[in-house]
Amino acid sequence: MLYTAKCFWPGITEDQLRLATAQASNRIEKQGQTTFRGALYLPGDELELCLFESLSPARVRRASDDAGIPCERVIETIWLAPRTTGANPRCGA
Repeated sequence: MLYTAKCFWPGITEDQLRLATAQASNRIEKQGQTTFRGALYLPGDELELCLFESLSPARVRRASDDAGIPCERVIETIWLAPRTTGANPRCGA
């Protein structure tokens, strides 16, 4: 199951965030049962949305806390990828 960890992180820079998420990814992968899939950084809002694959929201919160990523909330997530092959039947193409 996919989850998003909403992380409000005032004052962090993009470079600091890149380093923190790389280190967090390594720590989380070693623990097992939770996988860090990546993050969206919204600098204007001082917000990071971290995507995890895990068995439960509690595991995501634990992984985030252990990695030093300040997690406000864990949200169940559904990933919708754009259709990249074939014609879109609604467009008539």
